[in-house]
Amino acid sequence: APPNVVTSESREQATFFFEDLKKKITISECLILLRESKNPFVLFQIGQAVGEIVLRDWSLIEPNDVQVAYKTLLEFVATSLSLESYVVGACLKSAAMIIKRGILDGKSGDQEELYQFIHQMLTNESSTIQAAGCLFISALIEQFSSAWRNSKFSITWDFHLQAKSTFENNGLRRLLEMSLTTLHALSNQEDIVGNNFTRRLCDRFLEVSENILSWNFSSR
Repeated sequence: APPNVVTSESREQATFFFEDLKKKITISECLILLRESKNPFVLFQIGQAVGEIVLRDWSLIEPNDVQVAYKTLLEFVATSLSLESYVVGACLKSAAMIIKRGILDGKSGDQEELYQFIHQMLTNESSTIQAAGCLFISALIEQFSSAWRNSKFSITWDFHLQAKSTFENNGLRRLLEMSLTTLHALSNQEDIVGNNFTRRLCDRFLEVSENILSWNFSSR
C-alpha cells in the first residue's frame, strides 16, 4: 500500500516482522525470495537481509556461499527490469558490504573476477545495466571510504583501515579507469544532450570519478 495509507502501527508490525525474519531465515531462502517475489518492499528487505546475514554469520558461511550471495545480488539487479531505486540501492549496498568484509581473508573470492563482472556491466549495450554498474561502483566507494564500525559484524576500526588500504592498492585505480572509459564512450554517443537518461548517466560517472580523485588515502 502507498505510504500515506499505512498506519504507524502497521509500519511497526512490518518492521518487527522483518527484523524477526532476519534472525531465522537462511541465505539460500533469502536468494529464493529475491528471485520469486514481485513485491518491492519485500525485495528491499531481503536485499538488506542478505548483506546483514552474511556479515553476521561470516565465520560460519563457506566461501562459495559468500560468493554466491553477492553475485546473485548483482545478477538480480543487472537482469531485473523496472526495479525500484531503493531496491537496487539495498542490493548493491549489501553486495559492497560483502566485498569489503571479504577483501582481507579472500572469502568473497577473486577480486579480478569481481572487476571483470563490473566491466561487463559497464560495457553492456543496455544503458540500464550500465547505470547499475555505476551505482555498484558508488556503493563500493562508499563502503571502503566509510569508517562505519559494528562489532557484531567484526567490522572494527583496524579492520576498516586494513580493508581500505588493500582496496587502494588495486581496486580504486581499476574502478577509476573503468568509470572514465565508460564516460568517454557515453560522451561520444550522438545526441547526448537530447537524451536525458544518457546525460544523467554521464553525471553519475562524473560524480563517481570525482569521488575517487578526491579520495582520502590512508597514511603509509
